[in-house]
Amino acid sequence: MNSRERYSAVTHFAPGVRTLLWEFGYWTGTMERWYQEGLRRTSYSPPTGFPSGSGVIGESAPFPLRPGLMRYRDFDVHNLLGFDDGAVRIPVNWRHSPQFEEIILEEDETSRLMINPDGVTVRARKERDSIPQFLSWPVCDRSSWEQTREERFGPDLTPRLPDGWEWLPAAYRDRDYPLGVVMDGFFSIPRELMGIEKQLVMYYDDPQLMHDINRHLAQVWLAVLEEIVSRVDLDFVYVWEDMAFRNGPLISPGLFEEFIVPYYQQVTGFLRGHGVDTICVDTDGNCWKLIPGFLKSGVTGLYPFEVQAGMDVVEVRKQFPQLLIIGGLDKMKLAQSKEAIDAELEAKLPPLLSQGGFIPHCDHLVHPDVPWDNFLYYRRKTGQYVERYQS
Repeated sequence: MNSRERYSAVTHFAPGVRTLLWEFGYWTGTMERWYQEGLRRTSYSPPTGFPSGSGVIGESAPFPLRPGLMRYRDFDVHNLLGFDDGAVRIPVNWRHSPQFEEIILEEDETSRLMINPDGVTVRARKERDSIPQFLSWPVCDRSSWEQTREERFGPDLTPRLPDGWEWLPAAYRDRDYPLGVVMDGFFSIPRELMGIEKQLVMYYDDPQLMHDINRHLAQVWLAVLEEIVSRVDLDFVYVWEDMAFRNGPLISPGLFEEFIVPYYQQVTGFLRGHGVDTICVDTDGNCWKLIPGFLKSGVTGLYPFEVQAGMDVVEVRKQFPQLLIIGGLDKMKLAQSKEAIDAELEAKLPPLLSQGGFIPHCDHLVHPDVPWDNFLYYRRKTGQYVERYQS
């Protein structure tokens, strides 16, 4: 069974099938530590000098691929541990088309004030890995939305599709790995357009504008998806949202139901009509209260289930047995001890592996506090559980 076949079986809760041996990814600083502690560096590894805060993609995070390019950013851990081939995404632009020109407005010895490709004015430090300071966004009212819509969310699909689209579908046809697209969502794009504070206020101050934005996004994205599914047999569609924080969602279930669910339903209904029925959302934080809305929206799975935010995958499965679960293992335990790793795996792997519909790995990128020896122990023990519960 190749990775594509295994992915289909696992995501559809097929009995008697070994789940995928995948990991979500690693911080570059983590990889650099592991190279010093025994991991062998190959020519496929991230080059020395990558910012320590950059992410190194594992198998579970779909990586953009065009024939002739590497399938993974990480090859070293993947090859050593014999992981299954990972998910791949068709590189599609769901945001501004064309993007904004990157312009440096001010610059000093330590930072730059600039407009980034999303049209957001940010102040970013030069020498340190840190989140930029976000200062202003391209949309603040109906007038600025209408201008943005006309200039950057127009009907021309060609710039949104990857280079070589005329021949890429044929290259994807005989693949042995799962292939899909990773969309931006109906919460994440309004946030990128206007900033989180303005977005949340506008649900009350101008609800019609918020519906108009998502209604237009749905039209554009459905047109893109129609072009893709007419030429490629997709295995999945993932949606990036990040719509929750440590203590709960950034949007109430009521607002989610009103402003988000109807547009998800348009997209998921279209996808199911074209044979795509694995639809997962990537959101960090505590999203407990949004799971019923996601299921109503036609979403079939979530990831990565951050433990520190209260996402207990055993309890999630009890309440939502139909939900595909990807991730959910506490990355913090990997930095502690082998006993802590044993306790984490024993608590979560037997109940979920025995039910299916579960791809186990850490609940986000593995951080640099984790020793290489501990990570090896965790993955080898996970592999033993996977083999034990495959039937």
